[in-house]
Amino acid sequence: MDRIYEEAANWLVREPDDAMDWPGFTHWLEADPRHRAAYDELALIDAELDDHSTRLAAARPEPLPVAANDSQPLRWGRWAGMGGGAIAACLALVFALQPVGRDVPIQDYRSAIGKNSQIALGDGSKIVLAPASHLTVQGDQLALEGTGYFDIPHKPGRTLIIRAGEFQISDVGTQFSVGNEADGVSVDVAEGSLSVSSERLAKPIALAAGHGLRADRSSKTIRMTSVDPQQVASWRRGQLQFDQTPLALVARDISRYSGEKVMVDPAIANQPFSGVIAIDEGASPARALAQILSVETRPVDGGIRLEPRGR
Repeated sequence: MDRIYEEAANWLVREPDDAMDWPGFTHWLEADPRHRAAYDELALIDAELDDHSTRLAAARPEPLPVAANDSQPLRWGRWAGMGGGAIAACLALVFALQPVGRDVPIQDYRSAIGKNSQIALGDGSKIVLAPASHLTVQGDQLALEGTGYFDIPHKPGRTLIIRAGEFQISDVGTQFSVGNEADGVSVDVAEGSLSVSSERLAKPIALAAGHGLRADRSSKTIRMTSVDPQQVASWRRGQLQFDQTPLALVARDISRYSGEKVMVDPAIANQPFSGVIAIDEGASPARALAQILSVETRPVDGGIRLEPRGR
């Protein structure tokens, strides 16, 4: 365990450097659950050092002499020469200084059909909740039903966890979208990198900018995709993008994002559609879709039904 703490300290002191090896850091975190636990523990100590410097100094040995021209990061001095035992002593003291039994409140956010919801969290995180979506926030633990776009600032020692169905997205500071819909889970990364884990996966999957994941619940398959970072969560700009998506699901999304009720005749429900549908230009997105596919539209129950021609 001493070795793990020493490795965690090495990553911690290099974190502020612009040349930080984020892919390597992510790989190290995912290699062993003890790695993340050790890193989070050291980050907690580091954050408390200024507030409790006198008491914490007694729990560690005198720092080793450092040359005046030493190029190591300044924070290295806090951890230089400390083995796992000394680190554990600091950790015990830090936990003794923390408030005990304080419950973290749950924040609940919901968006209406046809309307995005803007969310700003206290830590600087910005979230755009897609229409008809639900997000709960409890500290660094989030749970999503529906779809959302996340702009998470990097915060030393903090890993945000987003639960989307049977999947967990671990992030230390990234821009990305997550969808947890009836048909499956999707993740697209616009900037930075993150990790996706699940009992369905043999090991966590690291995703960097320009890459995504699609987990289909009906076929129980998972595939990796390439994405245009500029087009991630294009629904924020009033554009719905589809790639070989069954028409029934296209109609579902148009209904949800535009507020226009769209139904599909079973005869064409599985017909695939690829393309972009605008939802904020005033015209009916369902009628625009019908024109592209050369299908008929018929008013039904306050909405529009797509039907084969000649029906």
